[in-house]
Amino acid sequence: MLHELFLRLYQPFLHFSWRRSAWLTTIFNLLSFFIRKLTIMRRRSPSFPDLPVEVLMEIFQFATYLQESESILPLDPFIPQQISHNALGPNTDLSTTRTKCALVLVCRSWRNVAIPLLYRNLVIRSPRKATLLLSALESSYQTPPGTTTPSRSPLPSDHGRFARHLEIFTHSRGSNSYNFLMTICRVVQRCPNLRILSGSWNHALPSGFRQSISQMCKSNVREMFWSESDPDSYKLAEFMNSFQNLRVLDISRMTAMHNESALISLPSVQDLIMSIHAESVSLATSMSVPKLHTLVIRLDNQKLYPEYSKHMKSFLQTHATAIRTLHLLPPPGPNDQTPLQDFHTLFEDCACLETVTFHVNSTPDFHHPSVRRVGVRGLSSEAFDSKTNNGSTCLKTLADRLCYPCLETVRTVEYLVENHITSQDHYIWWCEQFERRGVDFQDGAGIVWLYSETQDVQDTGGTPSNEKS
Repeated sequence: MLHELFLRLYQPFLHFSWRRSAWLTTIFNLLSFFIRKLTIMRRRSPSFPDLPVEVLMEIFQFATYLQESESILPLDPFIPQQISHNALGPNTDLSTTRTKCALVLVCRSWRNVAIPLLYRNLVIRSPRKATLLLSALESSYQTPPGTTTPSRSPLPSDHGRFARHLEIFTHSRGSNSYNFLMTICRVVQRCPNLRILSGSWNHALPSGFRQSISQMCKSNVREMFWSESDPDSYKLAEFMNSFQNLRVLDISRMTAMHNESALISLPSVQDLIMSIHAESVSLATSMSVPKLHTLVIRLDNQKLYPEYSKHMKSFLQTHATAIRTLHLLPPPGPNDQTPLQDFHTLFEDCACLETVTFHVNSTPDFHHPSVRRVGVRGLSSEAFDSKTNNGSTCLKTLADRLCYPCLETVRTVEYLVENHITSQDHYIWWCEQFERRGVDFQDGAGIVWLYSETQDVQDTGGTPSNEKS
């Protein structure tokens, strides 16, 4: 276009007598050359390939994936693990947020793909952040047809439609104010597609606030973490009873005793996360969850309170026959967890229990005829070399057919043989011991390590070769 415009401007000069002058021809050729170069540079493709939207979404999701943002359930220990080759290490909450903010600033096409990821997980840690988040959601209102200004009615915002997980923390100053709770309600109002709601409340909540939250979220929320300070048992039961479509419930951080007469009925809950504290167990005792099949218990180094057995027996009396999977999560920190005496004996009545995961310091030693899969946490290389530590004692217990007659698989959670080459021979020895009993002894990657053949050991001069199966 620029070249054609220059030709039109040069056309009138052809009628002058000096139109054939050398200097004028030279200037015209130079200008034509630069104009053509400028046109070619403007048409040049971008430095990065023009990938389809679906491919970009897969790449961005992989780069910003965080398990805690996608579900409040802990990661399945039987998912095969791999050695991390990422030089930057695993993703964290801060790193994923920075990556998302960087993606939306690259170009318009990348922004359109990354905006849903940026607003997928919303975290509120203070009243100021709640106000800023609400302002960002209100600024993305879709203007209704026939109007020139954004509607101030409580319609969902454009960015709020992408929100799936909302986390609320009340550790900051001013989190117990009325204005902060009103801001929370307005944020929830503009996020109609929430699937996960996490609330950690350090102050007493007014009943009107719970009622507002339940009215806006009860039909969509599938997973909920709720921790409230000194709630009224009957009002809390009324609040939880409104979430009839809930699938996952986490009550492991409750800080007040629950009145057992305030019954809670959640017909759709399949996964329940609780702790060994009296506040959590008392709340679980008052629940009716007929579809429960997975129970996750968070342990700590505290001793069991006196009435733990009574409350837990009351809970298992109703739900023992329905539980298929039991995960006992150790406390965060070093692996020197204090053993809990007689902790597992309560689960002997779970006749349909098929999968159990536990720490090496809390190995069940009772007879259980239905368990088929076992996941062991906290194993180290010393567990395979020594015969006196908790790890070796755990493996000996699992290898006893009298305790687990139906056992098929033992998985060493988070223990990869490729990371512990020095103890590989001892690990393979345990694999052979379990193989004689018809059990697959797998590492964290789901691999059974065995020697190839006896002849291979002789050919290599005593250095056995191994194979993965």
